[in-house]
Amino acid sequence: MKIIILDNSELSYSGDDINGKILRGTEASLILLSEQFIKMGIHVDYCNCINSKKKVNGVTYFNKKKIDKKVIYDLAIAISDANLFYHVSSIKKAVFSNSNQPIEKFIRKKQLIAFLKFKPVVITLCDYQFQKRSFFTSFYGKKTIPITVDPKFLETDFDINHLPEKKVIYNIRSNRNLDHLIKIWIEKIYPVNNEFKLFITPNLIEHTNKLKQNNIFLRNIGTRSEMINELNDYRALTYLGHKSDIFTLTAEEAIKLCLPVVTFGIGSLRERVTHNETGFIAKNEQEFADYTIKLLNDDYFYLNLKKTMKKKRQENNWDFIAKIWIKYFLDE
Repeated sequence: MKIIILDNSELSYSGDDINGKILRGTEASLILLSEQFIKMGIHVDYCNCINSKKKVNGVTYFNKKKIDKKVIYDLAIAISDANLFYHVSSIKKAVFSNSNQPIEKFIRKKQLIAFLKFKPVVITLCDYQFQKRSFFTSFYGKKTIPITVDPKFLETDFDINHLPEKKVIYNIRSNRNLDHLIKIWIEKIYPVNNEFKLFITPNLIEHTNKLKQNNIFLRNIGTRSEMINELNDYRALTYLGHKSDIFTLTAEEAIKLCLPVVTFGIGSLRERVTHNETGFIAKNEQEFADYTIKLLNDDYFYLNLKKTMKKKRQENNWDFIAKIWIKYFLDE
């Protein structure tokens, strides 16, 4: 069997970049899916803006302009853009959707004619996205197949009894309800204990004196391996959620490291977090503050929740996910 993955972005990358800083969640996830297909004996080509052909962990990466239409693939997976199917020959086609894509954007991105011609199935990552993706932007079918974390998050060994400092993290882009989180922190969380610390991602935000005075600090953005080590030093991921979130891989990564997530459950967060098992879904600001304070102040409560999370750690791995793809598209 042969699978090809097509990326129309301007990024140039391969599996060698999985631990670097250039890849977004979509690209990293499809690299990991590709490598799992390889382990199952499936040939995988991966095309993007890479200049030179190279093979990494069995996956062949080459420039999308070098695709040979004489080669017939069993499945072509295009990231978001159905127009990529003009450049490849395949028996089945899937659009890996990394957004909710409203109708106006679907038309503006010139997807309509390509959809009518190639009849791809739209792959959504969660039920929230499945429901948001209208019939008119997925009229040849849609199927929910989740993604999951880099196996490094599952392979990492850590002390389940480790008690971090009284600090929490927000490691999402700062335009996703960070202002609301800061408001809750300043008004309802930090006043309870001046040892509490919040670390946020340093993009699109100025580290003002007001933030410093309320123990809000800018974290350093490192490699994937460095981030794994970093997450083990916090007591919770505090993220309200956002309407644009269609999987929230960051939350899944935290959960695999037994880092509880405190959230409002906006977007796909309600599907990522199991209340009282992998974190807490708050109904309002006060509940959000109360759950965060409990994790920071109550060592016994925090460690017990961490042990509960460890029991669920191995669920939803890449082997499980790749088998869903094969069953849906490639099994006769």
